[in-house]
Amino acid sequence: MATTEERNQQVLAVLNAASEPIGPTEIAYRVRRDWAYNSAPIVPVLRRIGAVRHPGGRYTKPEVANG
Repeated sequence: MATTEERNQQVLAVLNAASEPIGPTEIAYRVRRDWAYNSAPIVPVLRRIGAVRHPGGRYTKPEVANG
């Protein structure tokens, strides 16, 4: 079973690789782990890591604060 930190890193890696906003179902597909069987376990991870939500329920990586 993946730890919380491992899940965070796996989802963040998918967001970092995405060239445009991406939905939780697509993130689950790209993670390809037992814990990411659909979008349900992805949304809490997105909230935890501070992913930016866009219209249509799509997300991008968290924004880095300047200074």
